[in-house]
Amino acid sequence: MVNEETSHPNKLSRIRGQVRSTDGRTLQSAVLACQGQETRTLADGTFILNDIPSATCRLSVSLEGFESVSKEVTLREGEETIQDFRLPEASGTAKICGHIFDAESRKPLVSGGTVMLILPVTNRYAHVDENGYYQFDKLPAGKHTIATSIPEYEDKNATQSVKNGETRTLDFFCRPLRAVEPFWG
Repeated sequence: MVNEETSHPNKLSRIRGQVRSTDGRTLQSAVLACQGQETRTLADGTFILNDIPSATCRLSVSLEGFESVSKEVTLREGEETIQDFRLPEASGTAKICGHIFDAESRKPLVSGGTVMLILPVTNRYAHVDENGYYQFDKLPAGKHTIATSIPEYEDKNATQSVKNGETRTLDFFCRPLRAVEPFWG
């Protein structure tokens, strides 16, 4: 779709649009690239790529936790092209799992809690079971940041890389929180 009212006098083209997930959520910080130029989406999922030479080219968008998508677009001299994207959530065949231990006793934490897979849009959560075990499956290949949130224990986080089809174990040793008395008593 070309908008004649926003043509550019310098004869370069402009691409603008919005990036959403397939379920309609706006996606902030997605990276769009075209002809060697890049930009990121704003909080409302919108983007603008200015001063793109006129041509038929590939416009691609990527965001951690989502499948990358690209489209072939034809840019006309001095005109604006509107391109919107819907990104499906990434999935794969990798798995990260492990246990949460008390760092002092070295015993599994059986009191529950949550482990989070940190993603740019919506985190994934796994509950710690009665054996101190957690797992995330159907992960795409790549680096994943995992963080703990266990009542009465310090939070921990770590990054783990996985390949498709791979299962990696990532155990956490959390220290109990200590009541600290202020120096003034």
